[in-house]
Amino acid sequence: MHTVALTTASKLEEVLTPFRRRYRRDPKFTWSAKSTVATDSTFHQLAPYIGRLKTSIASALIEGFTSEGDLVVDPFSGCGVIVLEAAAKKREVYAGDWNPYAVLLTRAKLFPPRGLQEAQRRLRAVWELSRKDFSKQDLRTVPRWVRRFFHPETLRDALAFRDACVCRNDHFLLACLLGILHHQRPGFLSYPSSHLVPYLRDRKFPRRKFREMYQRRDVLTRLEAKLKRAFRRPVLSYGKTRRVLSIDARRFPLVRNIKAVITSPPYMNELDYVRDNRLRLWFIEKALPSGLELSGRNRKAAFVDLMRTVCVRLAPQIVEGGYFILVVGDVTRGATRFARTSRLVRNLFVRDPGLGGFSLQASYHDTVPDIRRSRRECRGTKGETILVFQKV
Repeated sequence: MHTVALTTASKLEEVLTPFRRRYRRDPKFTWSAKSTVATDSTFHQLAPYIGRLKTSIASALIEGFTSEGDLVVDPFSGCGVIVLEAAAKKREVYAGDWNPYAVLLTRAKLFPPRGLQEAQRRLRAVWELSRKDFSKQDLRTVPRWVRRFFHPETLRDALAFRDACVCRNDHFLLACLLGILHHQRPGFLSYPSSHLVPYLRDRKFPRRKFREMYQRRDVLTRLEAKLKRAFRRPVLSYGKTRRVLSIDARRFPLVRNIKAVITSPPYMNELDYVRDNRLRLWFIEKALPSGLELSGRNRKAAFVDLMRTVCVRLAPQIVEGGYFILVVGDVTRGATRFARTSRLVRNLFVRDPGLGGFSLQASYHDTVPDIRRSRRECRGTKGETILVFQKV
């Protein structure tokens, strides 16, 4: 992997082509998490997140366009793939997102316990604290749609542990709880359900035939197992600066001396980050956020306005020779509705006077396989484009 700044499209191809060649050579290979799951930091797998950027792409961009000690900013951080890879490579990082689930996951990954033993010690302390609140959990105050996913005693245990995590301000343990919140496997807490977007799978696993899947689940033993998985390949050494903000990207702080803004903005609301994360979001704050969706009939105009506001705000803070790198996805809804998001972003950098001084140095496109999409009908983002603008 390259460690020097890359300034041409051919160099970017040199960094990324091995992944593309592997995909073409092996039809079974996809850009899913399975491709690098054996070498990724297991912190990346604390909890699932829709639209998660491929870690190998994030790593290649960070190593190719930044050096140790450089400041990397991600105003649409999602679950923290970019900033975790950057911090692990001794870059300074600033991250931000409006989604409470995204902020929690990013904080958990950037500020973990110092090792498995410390994590286990914290788990015992938080669990002991949760026992004091167990009897106070009144399930009548819990929405019915949440109660449908759990055995009542499992839900009481999980809610008490959630409250204890909030009391101790322990983002890492709360993220571990969310990581085992729902699935059909024995190591998870819910009745049989999907892993990514929560919906019950009681038709496939009827209660009369799969009674063991509807029994009470022991929360503590599953959390202990989750910690061991999380620390299988941890990241325990970071750059000096790590900041994670709960903020609208349009109001991201004016951080100076940025070497690279590397981010993957929302694809015109093609993914519903509230609906698709609703169960985990409810556990975080016992309510669903109102969100900052791109409103109005013309999503294209709303997307361009969002990107203009964020890019014009951050561009002046990038040092000369630094980069603005965006991973954007072309949007498809049905057979006739299509938006080439990458073209909108390129036009923005060419035409907007607030972004003068940036030159498109590289562009890389790749198809997003159906397996990476959360919609069963496979609509939505069909391809991603990496756009690398340099301040010259």
